[in-house]
Amino acid sequence: MSWGAAMVASLLVILPRPATWIVALAAFLVRGGLLLFVLPIVVLPSPVGLANIVGPTLTAFWLGGMSLGFAAIVAGIFAVFFLWLIVGGWVAAVTERDLIELVAHDDELTGIGAPAHRTSRRRRGRVSRIVLLRLAGHLPLAVALGYGSLRIVEATYRELTLPSDVLTPIAWRVIGSAPDAVLAIAIAWSLGEILGSLGARRLVLWGQSIDRAYIGAWADLLRRPTTTLATFLAPAAVLAAVAGPIVLAAGLAWDAVRVGLADRGADDGVAVLGTLLAFVAVWSAGLLIAGLAAAWRSAAWTVEVMRGRGTFGAPGPHRPGEWSDPHPSGSL
Repeated sequence: MSWGAAMVASLLVILPRPATWIVALAAFLVRGGLLLFVLPIVVLPSPVGLANIVGPTLTAFWLGGMSLGFAAIVAGIFAVFFLWLIVGGWVAAVTERDLIELVAHDDELTGIGAPAHRTSRRRRGRVSRIVLLRLAGHLPLAVALGYGSLRIVEATYRELTLPSDVLTPIAWRVIGSAPDAVLAIAIAWSLGEILGSLGARRLVLWGQSIDRAYIGAWADLLRRPTTTLATFLAPAAVLAAVAGPIVLAAGLAWDAVRVGLADRGADDGVAVLGTLLAFVAVWSAGLLIAGLAAAWRSAAWTVEVMRGRGTFGAPGPHRPGEWSDPHPSGSL
């Protein structure tokens, strides 16, 4: 099976199963996708307001060193981050395991389904192993964040205290001041996502240990770099192309709601209600598209790993009426 056929097959698996969209959407949101849908309804502070909020704290730290208040803020940020990392990682691992097993047992892909004994053994323990494997895959990201955060904080402080351009948004100015840090973080995050996706399927499909799955994920990436990168980029590009305009439209609809509430209030409740319903419809459509794209991405990774191992068309050991082989193998 070619890569293109595998991508189409993975899409056909999840299209008639809307429940998988909801499951994949949960994993997408807890892994950071929630920020994408919160942006349209959050009013970001202006550079002047941001400087008034953050500037005194950063200035005190820059000139006077670590204070008790600044240390408490940093500790609180790290506590929230690690809580999100553990809880969000656990929820995402549960959904990922279920989606992998669903695709592995689909008759249209495997002909007769995946071997049952390979996907049911130590099922409960696989969630924790997926979490640990995902964390191991993001170790390069931790290094990149350690380097990039210093550069980004320094660039942000410089732009807040002595702006280089008052017309360009501060985010673009910071990126322009530290492009190497932003690029290193993006590459490390992409690498962690690829290794985690490949390794998680080795854990669930074949019950490998964490170290074997991690090494095998690196081997898959180095052995098939083109199709692996394409599997990572194709669903992300579709999500950006489809959900991006929907999120922007949701932002415009929310601005219309706020303006309607501020200008007309209760005098024109029907118009405000109609605008609010339009915002909810557009925002919900964006969530639905994101769930579909996330489910497709999960199915595509599963099909790519199975395709690389040549398990398509492999006879399972539990098919009724046929001779059972304890070591099934086969290829398409």
